[in-house]
Amino acid sequence: MRSPHGERLARLSQAIDELSAHGLAGLPPDLLAERVEHIFTLVEGIDPESARRRTRRAVIEN
Repeated sequence: MRSPHGERLARLSQAIDELSAHGLAGLPPDLLAERVEHIFTLVEGIDPESARRRTRRAVIEN
């Protein structure tokens, strides 16, 4: 039985592997953006501080 943290890492690893398997050139831009956003969401679930940094960065850029 995996810990919740281990399960999150496994999902993140799987998402990265799936994106890598399709290759960046083979995906339409909207699907690529969707998958990258999903990966960021998984990272933020593992490291909530990264979500706060990302939000601050978006506010500064706008």
